[in-house]
Amino acid sequence: MQKNIRKTMQETFAAAAFAEAGEHDTAMKFAGIQSVAQTVAEKIKQIFDVHMSAACFAEAGCHDTALDMLGTQKPARQRQSLDEFLESVGLQRTQVRYGFANV
Repeated sequence: MQKNIRKTMQETFAAAAFAEAGEHDTAMKFAGIQSVAQTVAEKIKQIFDVHMSAACFAEAGCHDTALDMLGTQKPARQRQSLDEFLESVGLQRTQVRYGFANV
């Protein structure tokens, strides 16, 4: 216990000395502090890594694994009639015709 207090005191005074000398990066290392920019950059990298890994699994056909990596679930498919769909997108009074064509 005594050793931890001594080490903490040494690091604190060393950080203060470097900060007074204008060596802020070194002072922050002694104090165990990360800059906000570094913290944000690390978080963005972590998010990017997870999403790109999930994209790779999805492209390989492992959709469930990709969804697990993202912490989401497969969306439930809801069947809608054509009238319900047109109403949900604001086209309820539009005449719609569809057919098939050989290409």
